[in-house]
Amino acid sequence: MTIKKEAAFHEAGHAVTAHLSKFHSILGEVRLESYGAGEVYISLSKSKLVANGKSPDASSARDKEVAKDLAVVLSAGLVAECIAETKDLSLSANPRCAEPDHEYLKKNLEDAGLSKKFDRHEKVAKELLEKNWDLVQKLADYLFEKKVVDAVDLELFFKS
Repeated sequence: MTIKKEAAFHEAGHAVTAHLSKFHSILGEVRLESYGAGEVYISLSKSKLVANGKSPDASSARDKEVAKDLAVVLSAGLVAECIAETKDLSLSANPRCAEPDHEYLKKNLEDAGLSKKFDRHEKVAKELLEKNWDLVQKLADYLFEKKVVDAVDLELFFKS
């Protein structure tokens, strides 16, 4: 299987927004081989929940603010691809690879009693990614070189 650079930007978009998010964190490794299947695992972060005044358990997932936070993270993969293609004309964003993210995103919003429309969350993701594009670019390059990055190496990357 040929791994495309777009995959690296897609997963870097999720990873950077999760890292910067108010309530979520990355859980496990990032695998570019599974582009389109959602191979960055995002989870509620107990420490982030507590730090932001939320209950540190799964019930917080239905909280509107927490659901919106996850919507930004889930929409960030395709948004990162779209930004990358404006900076490198050899790249082409692939919306089909984001379909699993978008289906989960809509279900999550609906479970929290919110509209399943997520264009406003894409806008927030775009602003966040553009503000932190150097970090996205560096992570995408790192992921593309390594193909698989475990959680420890990812944490070290964000600390460097």
